[in-house]
Amino acid sequence: MKVRLFTMRFDVGLGRFDDREFAEFQEGKEVLDVSEHFFVHEHVPTIALVVRYREQGALRARPGEDASRRDWRGELDEPGQRLYDELRLWRGRVAKREGIAPYLVLTNRQMAEVASRRPSCITALREIEGIGEAKADRWGQEMIAVVAACSGGSQCPNA
Repeated sequence: MKVRLFTMRFDVGLGRFDDREFAEFQEGKEVLDVSEHFFVHEHVPTIALVVRYREQGALRARPGEDASRRDWRGELDEPGQRLYDELRLWRGRVAKREGIAPYLVLTNRQMAEVASRRPSCITALREIEGIGEAKADRWGQEMIAVVAACSGGSQCPNA
């Protein structure tokens, strides 16, 4: 596991934080956890990201597969795919609400893991690699609610 720090300033022209460097950095890497810290520097909103990651060679990908392009949703059963879709909608709403990129909320791999395991409590949610204390504290109850809404044979809210 490796760690890297990114600092992103709010770009008024883009209307969001400039995350291009972080997006490029992810090529060939699996982001395990992101801890974000918001502050204002010289009157400019700024986010610092502490990123735990590992190189692509350390991924649990199939031989010959480009892990960054892996179809995580396609590996799930039908109920898991519905839950994955709900989590993706939820992730988009959270990202928009908080002004951050969706992958900072959950990566596709983490969403697939949640959809596969269907955790019913924060403790079970934190057992998923990359969902640490910060994500569980910040969004855990919302994630559990999405899982609960799509579990037990019930129809997902947006299905």
